[in-house]
Amino acid sequence: MATRLTVIKPLSGMHLAWLAGWLGALLVMFQSRVEGQTTEARTELASGAEAGEPLRIAMIGLDTSHSTAFARLLNDPQVAGHIPGCRVVKAYPFGSRSIPSSYERIEGYTEQVLQLGVEVVASLDEALDGVDAVLLETNDGQLHLEQAAVIFGYGKPVFIDKPLAADLADCLAIARLAEHHRVPFFTASSLRFSSSPQALRGGQIGAITGCDTYSPAAIEASHSDLFWYGIHGCELLMTIMGPGCTAVTRTHTEDFDVVTAVWDDGRIGTFRGLRSGATGFGGTAFGTNKIATIGPYEGYAPLLLAVVEFFRSGQPPVEWRETLELYSLMDAARLSRERGGASVTLQEAIRLAEPVAEQRLLPWL
Repeated sequence: MATRLTVIKPLSGMHLAWLAGWLGALLVMFQSRVEGQTTEARTELASGAEAGEPLRIAMIGLDTSHSTAFARLLNDPQVAGHIPGCRVVKAYPFGSRSIPSSYERIEGYTEQVLQLGVEVVASLDEALDGVDAVLLETNDGQLHLEQAAVIFGYGKPVFIDKPLAADLADCLAIARLAEHHRVPFFTASSLRFSSSPQALRGGQIGAITGCDTYSPAAIEASHSDLFWYGIHGCELLMTIMGPGCTAVTRTHTEDFDVVTAVWDDGRIGTFRGLRSGATGFGGTAFGTNKIATIGPYEGYAPLLLAVVEFFRSGQPPVEWRETLELYSLMDAARLSRERGGASVTLQEAIRLAEPVAEQRLLPWL
């Protein structure tokens, strides 16, 4: 197929290629998003919104609480933390058809967005017609590649909520589709944009020498296990440590996971996944000057503020290099679990996923 793009090369050669070619995207928020700046940024967005009409947003998927929370923050000026400048005008409700905890919510969430003035439509194409940007909120990552293949064809900036996909091969395929269509996109957990991890990444305790994070890690059989919910703690780890992870090992029991990750400069970070006992989001960061507790979690507003800024600028706040490392870390952890806790490199995880991604792209490219 003449138009089909080649698969991503191994990690060592991929970094510069993506940095040179990924639409000039820079990690513009990591050094600047510290505590207190969210209000200032929201004020700037309000000033920009007054100069013109709010951006018209299509929301795809009403099978997650993120959908109603995001629609409320964008559409209701009276809600605490309201973010101006964008309005959800259309929603396509589906959505998982195979995960009960997702599809059983669709009817109720549909009623809630209707009350927020959102038009609920019957197809993806109807939702995408005449909008400026897209929130892909479908909770079921198995559907994201198929949905992205349609969405990217409209040429609008897209935020894809976590998980980016159900496995690493689909993640690679989605990125390739975005490149093919020259469409900017990004994906992130809401924990990434809380002020604590942003300040730590920005030097609050000096250079980061290590980090331990934890989060709930419920497993959904249809997804590569940490992709479903452990992603929150893994992304918190990646946010604070920054890119450069090379290999991981994993210890797994029914109730807990411990993933130990090694960076190319010798630093070590860990993620503890919780499926029993007290749960929450947090951890400890180690720096050259201090040791700090990570947290508290600040909800969806900081993430959504980053999304609105992205929709207006077209510049993803998280570069693909780092997103690829995050999902490769989690997939390498899966391989480590399958191999009884052996060390697995991120490069190997990508190499194994590449031919699968190539096959999955054949219907779309």
